[in-house]
Amino acid sequence: MKIKKKAHLNNTAEYIEHKRKKKWIDEKFSCNCFTLYPRSLFVTWGTRVEYWDWKCFKETSDENVEVAKLKAVCWLDVRGKFNMSELSPGIVYEVIYVIKLTNGASGWELPIVLRLSLPGKLQERQVSLLEKPKGEWLELNVGNFQTQDCENGEVCFDLYEHGGHWKHGLIIQCAIIRPKTSTNYIIV
Repeated sequence: MKIKKKAHLNNTAEYIEHKRKKKWIDEKFSCNCFTLYPRSLFVTWGTRVEYWDWKCFKETSDENVEVAKLKAVCWLDVRGKFNMSELSPGIVYEVIYVIKLTNGASGWELPIVLRLSLPGKLQERQVSLLEKPKGEWLELNVGNFQTQDCENGEVCFDLYEHGGHWKHGLIIQCAIIRPKTSTNYIIV
């Protein structure tokens, strides 16, 4: 796995919750950032071996992390949530999903929906995966938000497509919560 651009990272990145999450500091903005791996997300039918395959791969830090590979579903739903109090105040954050379409991926004629829910706020947009390159890691921006001092509540983020037709060949690597103005990079 390669990093797209040089990141301003603190070398004190740490796994939490049995490699389900990683916490790290963006040195440029001195703020908390998080990577949520698929086991910390809610994946509809994720425990069913006929729909999803869970595999580990070696990341750049010599650790193995698990990804979720879609075998086939007609109802795609991957959801995450995060407590806003763990984020740094006054920062504009972005939430992204890091995904890959396999070379044999199919069934992506309908767009997927990316939704970000915050207390009192909802952002939603559609993205077509049909024309996206296959075999490459892609970042899908779910949305952006700014944190406040002593903010409570949760950030909820979804990636879904409920069109009722079968699709396969999607790999979910992680969801990342990082500063919007930070240099774009993938933390795998």
